[in-house]
Amino acid sequence: MSSFYPNFLKHGSLEKFPHTSIDTQITILDIGARDGIGWPWNTANKDLTNIILVEPDSEEADLLKKYHQGEVLACALWNTETELVLNINNSPGTSSILNSNMSFLHQFEDSYRFETKKIVSIRTKTIDGLVKNDELGNIDFVKIDTQGSELAILEGGKEFLKDSLVGLEVEVEFSPIYQAQPLFGDVDNFVRNQLGLELWDIRKTHWKYKQKRYRGGAKGRLIFGDALFLRPLSTLEDWLSDMEKNLAINKVHMLIITTIAYGYLDYANAILKSHFVEKYIDSSDKRILIDHINKLSKSFYPFANGSMFLFRIFNALASSVRPSHHGWGSGEANLGSRKRFFFWL
Repeated sequence: MSSFYPNFLKHGSLEKFPHTSIDTQITILDIGARDGIGWPWNTANKDLTNIILVEPDSEEADLLKKYHQGEVLACALWNTETELVLNINNSPGTSSILNSNMSFLHQFEDSYRFETKKIVSIRTKTIDGLVKNDELGNIDFVKIDTQGSELAILEGGKEFLKDSLVGLEVEVEFSPIYQAQPLFGDVDNFVRNQLGLELWDIRKTHWKYKQKRYRGGAKGRLIFGDALFLRPLSTLEDWLSDMEKNLAINKVHMLIITTIAYGYLDYANAILKSHFVEKYIDSSDKRILIDHINKLSKSFYPFANGSMFLFRIFNALASSVRPSHHGWGSGEANLGSRKRFFFWL
C-alpha cells in the first residue's frame, strides 16, 4: 500500500556510497513490485544494486519491463506450487490472493477499493523452488508487499532465506484486512525463529472509523505497516562461520550497506568494531566505511540533549500539517532514518 509522503523524502544514504575492494552489488528481491523499487534502494547508484522484481499481475509486470526497473519475474509466489486465484481489486494496489474482509473494511472509508472486479487463475511458485531450478541466485535483501500472503511466501523460501538474508522489509497487518490472513505476530514469530532475523523498526498506518467529520486525535486504529528485520550482531559471527569465506565476506558488506541504507549508522559502526569483523573486512575497506559513516553522521544538533520545550512547539506545528488521507488515514513517513540536507528525519 502506498505512503502518504511525497518524493522529496526519497533521499537516502546510498546516493554517494563509496567504492571498496568488494566489487559486487547488493541483490534485492522485491516481491509484489507494483510501481517499481522503493526507498531506500531507489536512491542508490545503479552500480550498487542488482534488482529482481516479482509481480504476479501480468499487466504490471509488462510495465516494469518497459521502464527497465530491473529483472522481472512475472509469477506469483506461495508456500507450495499450486493453482490459486488472484483477486484484482478496484484499486490494483489492494489486489491479493486472499479475499478482502469486507465486513471489517466497511467500517472505514473507501472500502470500495478492496472490492474485487475480476479474478485471474495463476500458477504459484516458491522461492526455494526457484533456487532449486536455477531461476534465482544469491539474494541479500528481500522486500515483500503482497497484501496478506507475505508469510506464505516466506514459508516457501525458508531453506534458502535463512542462509542468505541480511535483511527483510515486509508489509504486516495488525487488523484483518483480508480473510484468514496472518497478522504481525505470526510474521514476527516466523522471521525470528525460522530465518534468524530480528525486528528493527515498524512504519505504522492508522485509519479512523467512519464519521461525518474527522476530528480529535491524529491517530485512528492501527491497521497495517512495514516491518524491517535485520541480521543481529549477537548471532552474526556464528552465521558467517558456516559459510564459505568469500560468501561470508560479501554478506558482511551487504549487511553494512543495508544498515547504512536505512540510516542505522550506529549498527553499521557496531559491526565494524566487532571482535570478528577483521576476518571479513580488511583495514582499508574498514576505514573507507567508517569515514563514510562519520560523514553521514554530521547533522544539525544545536543542543547536546535536545530541548523538550522547543520539541513540543515544533512537534505541535508538525502535527498540524501532518499528511493524511482526507482526515481518516495517516501513516508514518519512513522506516529507519532519512537524511535531508543537515537533518535526520
